[in-house]
Amino acid sequence: MKLIADSGSTKTMWVLTESGKVKNTILTNGLNPYFHTSVSVQAVLLSDLTPFLNCDYVKEIHFYGAGCSTEKNNKIISGTLQQFFRNAVINIYHDILGAARSLFANNSGIAGILGTGCNSCYYDGVNCFQEVDSLGYLFGDEGAGSYLGKSWLSKYLKKQAPDDLKSAFDLEYKYSLSDILHSLYNRPYPNRFLASFSEFLAPRQKHPFIHRLVKEAFLAFVNEQLTYYDRYQPIPVSFVGSIGFYYRDILEEVMAEKKLTIGTIIQNPIEGLIRYHLHN
Repeated sequence: MKLIADSGSTKTMWVLTESGKVKNTILTNGLNPYFHTSVSVQAVLLSDLTPFLNCDYVKEIHFYGAGCSTEKNNKIISGTLQQFFRNAVINIYHDILGAARSLFANNSGIAGILGTGCNSCYYDGVNCFQEVDSLGYLFGDEGAGSYLGKSWLSKYLKKQAPDDLKSAFDLEYKYSLSDILHSLYNRPYPNRFLASFSEFLAPRQKHPFIHRLVKEAFLAFVNEQLTYYDRYQPIPVSFVGSIGFYYRDILEEVMAEKKLTIGTIIQNPIEGLIRYHLHN
């Protein structure tokens, strides 16, 4: 049996396959090692994953994860997985490689991630080449959910949001300033907290204020990520992630203005990863 996982900062989708067929799909919290320790990863696996499958039968694990970009971070994930899956060969990959393999399989192209966080790469069909690092929600994540949430909260708290949006937000969330600051500075996973406000923004994306906010975020993604790739304009850019998927119309508008071509946009890379590992 193979266990394939796609892990963002918010959620992880695990798919168990056997003889080329999907046997089980399990959803757990995201396991970004920048926000987790071995102990917290173990807690998630113990409560939300391992009760739903027989660990002894799993022979291969292919884990694609946000934050899995250094040997130290990868060991947080691989070492904890090995405690439960003692008979498995464990492979840990960066989530941008997962996006590229899902989108292109063994072909080439530019891949972008627009989920809780953002990232991009040029993929030659085997390897990913990144021209700029994704610096996370503090210094980067342009166009991603955390960036949209941060942009919205900044406008809201500085009293720059229109009255109709402010009233709707107050009615839905009932947050005080201290509630927001406490969540950002004292509670775990501030990037998830910021990205959660996409649930407020997405249904209202036709509102001129929100449309402009999202458009500026996607323009920042293009300028801070895509323009670093040589000859980037003729190459179609394909995307994975819920932000690119749910704000597709605005993303297409920005890409057209920048004379860029969109290839495909998918919400979740897991189906492409299943196909990839069934044939490779």
